[in-house]
Order: sequence, then C-alpha cells, then structure tokens
Amino acid sequence: MLMPRRLEIQPFTKIKSFDDDRVPDGIELVLRFTDQFGDPVKAVGHMYFELYTFKNASGERKGDRLEFWDRTIADAKDVRLYWSRTAQMYEFPLAWTQGLPSTTGRKLILTATYRAPWGETLEDEYVLELPSVEPPTGGATTRPG
Repeated sequence: MLMPRRLEIQPFTKIKSFDDDRVPDGIELVLRFTDQFGDPVKAVGHMYFELYTFKNASGERKGDRLEFWDRTIADAKDVRLYWSRTAQMYEFPLAWTQGLPSTTGRKLILTATYRAPWGETLEDEYVLELPSVEPPTGGATTRPG
C-alpha cells in the first residue's frame, strides 16, 4: 500500500460563488496527495484548512485567521464525496462561515494540514487573491426609444 508523502494545494483552487451569482461564497479547494514516486494517491485521515490575511513585507506571511474548516475522510463513502476520479485529486467546497472576508481586493493565505491515522502530518499553503466585489445594481432600466 502506497502512503501519501506529499500534500499540495493545486492552482485550480479558487475563490468561488457556489450559487453562480457574483458574490463569492467560499473557496473551491483542490488538493493532491502523492506517493514516494510522485503519483496521485488517496488518503484517509483528518484534514483541516485555515484562511488567513496576508501580511506584506514580513517573515511570517500569515496574519489574522479568518476561517477554519475541518474534514475527516474515514471510509470509502467519505472518499467518494470529495475524490475526483478524472482529476485524481480531492475537491473541497469550503463555504464562508464568518461571511465574505472584509479584505476585499487583498491577498489571503489558505493552509491545508493532513493528519494521517498513524500520526504523520503533511502541510501546504497557497496564496489567493480575493476579488473586488461590486454590489449588485438595482432599480429600473429603461429601453431606448
């Protein structure tokens, strides 16, 4: 049995609207675990994800923690819930629990931590750019002539 040796947040990870409006509802996190040969593998265990503000010009880039999510993958049902067979990666929809971060237009740091049942821990972090969100326009529209 090949065990995960590396965890990597993929560049497909993005801030997303889950209901297809213009306001982001959270993050679509895409993770890949790889074995000692660099091939994708599934993993069971506990995962948690944290979102931080980004600190410029600092040795410690993580600022205030904005969000925390945790997921446990314990059995085949859990794997099927998050595993993409086509991409051979895990996909986690992470909805805001504290509302849209007020750091609009700024960078954020997303971290992923995996704890295997046998005690090993793997980590990765990824910088995201929170897009500026314009309020929806309301009111009546007029038609030309």
